[in-house]
Amino acid sequence: MDIYNRKRDIRRQIAEMKRSVDAVWKDSASDAILSRLEELDIFKVSETVLIYHALPDEVQTANFLERWYGKKRLVLPLVVGDELVLKEFSPDKIVPGYKGIPEPSSDAVTVDPDDVQLAVIPGVAFDSMCNRLGRGKGFYDRLIPHLKCPLTGLGFDFQMVDEVPIEIFDRKLDMVITQSTLFYRE
Repeated sequence: MDIYNRKRDIRRQIAEMKRSVDAVWKDSASDAILSRLEELDIFKVSETVLIYHALPDEVQTANFLERWYGKKRLVLPLVVGDELVLKEFSPDKIVPGYKGIPEPSSDAVTVDPDDVQLAVIPGVAFDSMCNRLGRGKGFYDRLIPHLKCPLTGLGFDFQMVDEVPIEIFDRKLDMVITQSTLFYRE
């Protein structure tokens, strides 16, 4: 089977699994995953953390942003034209973006990518080696080349996939957190 068909099959399987997941379970699983993130030493010592608002089928990050606003410098990515810009999160600088997902307004404070100490990336699926699958959703492809900090993925257990058609330009994450497991890159 060629790589295109393998990717398509994996995406189809993930879509079917998502449809079967109850929204209440997804909220409680998201809380459990984010709590595990907050327990990590790398999170505790990082003052500037990039974490973006998730799409509906990803680990939900809105409560996290509210909980940590004012305690850490939180950064969100914003696409301006063809460029990806990192903006400081502030509740009064939020506008509805892609599919209504909140994003920072263009006049929010710009953050240098080198200032980010930890990037937290909700995802559609990851493999057990911490590869983010395919080009996927969100800002992944545009975001990763800008960052030199540790990269942590967030995913539900059912979104972990072991047979992986990796894009050759994909960068492995340093770890992936699910509700029951941490997967570290080897």
